[in-house]
Amino acid sequence: MQASWEDPPPPRGGRGGGGGAPQFAMPTMTPGVRALVFTNAAVFIGMFLLSIPAATEPVKDGLVRWFGIAPGTWREWFPLLPVWQIVTWGFLHSVVDPMHILMNMLMLYFLGTMLEGIIGTQRFLVTYVSALLVSGTVVLVTGLLAGPDTGLAELGLPVASQYIPTIGASGAVFCVVIAMAMLRPTTRVIFILFPITLRTLAIMYVGLNLFQLAQSFKGGMASNVSYSAHLAGAAWGFLLVKKGWVWRDPVQAFGSWRAGRRSSQEQGDEERLDTLLRKINREGIHALSAREKAFLKRASKRR
Repeated sequence: MQASWEDPPPPRGGRGGGGGAPQFAMPTMTPGVRALVFTNAAVFIGMFLLSIPAATEPVKDGLVRWFGIAPGTWREWFPLLPVWQIVTWGFLHSVVDPMHILMNMLMLYFLGTMLEGIIGTQRFLVTYVSALLVSGTVVLVTGLLAGPDTGLAELGLPVASQYIPTIGASGAVFCVVIAMAMLRPTTRVIFILFPITLRTLAIMYVGLNLFQLAQSFKGGMASNVSYSAHLAGAAWGFLLVKKGWVWRDPVQAFGSWRAGRRSSQEQGDEERLDTLLRKINREGIHALSAREKAFLKRASKRR
């Protein structure tokens, strides 16, 4: 699917050009982006409503601990690991900072529709979810390496406790930004009031996060932002385009593999059936073993 306002798609090699004047029209929301934006918005509204009455705020906090990434919880629960957290963390946002979800969803809306228009809905959703997995895994592993008594701020992850969950879609959104910048580096967008290329936007985003990460290592800046998640998502977006993985569709590939496996199995069954029929013709049906008779019965039912 191609959005009407974007440049023609690049060749399958993943190289892109296509500059042109900045686009002022609001893009039509594509199916994948719509599903992600609505899901994130619904979860945010639900969590916000739970945070208003004092009686339900503990429920909200419990859900954040259950579905956000908290390395301490992984240690405590081992070997029953909360593996769902490396996906669900990306659908939670801070209810006390609306800019958290607003900025993520705006970037997803503008650049996600561009990316989905180029690679298609299925590949886009695979890209997005894989970015959540990669960035979430980096957050988790970095937190586990920090040790149970070490503040994550010492590793550039300024979180006061390993039991305070990391949440947000920023890792996946950064992946979308970098992937689009790789595919269409010279396409211009409006940043605040100024037209800039997607390449410049990506360099600004990555550079700012590297600077903030360096400040965190020095202890010169307090923040609750997980820069490792941002940079992991950015690196994954770079690799997806650089290696051409963004054009692969694992869902379709799995379907093709299953079809090929089924075809191969059917061919093997046909050959085995022919062998058994020749055996019956030579020696009679009583010469078949119990397993061979069971197979012959199953084959007859399929026919």
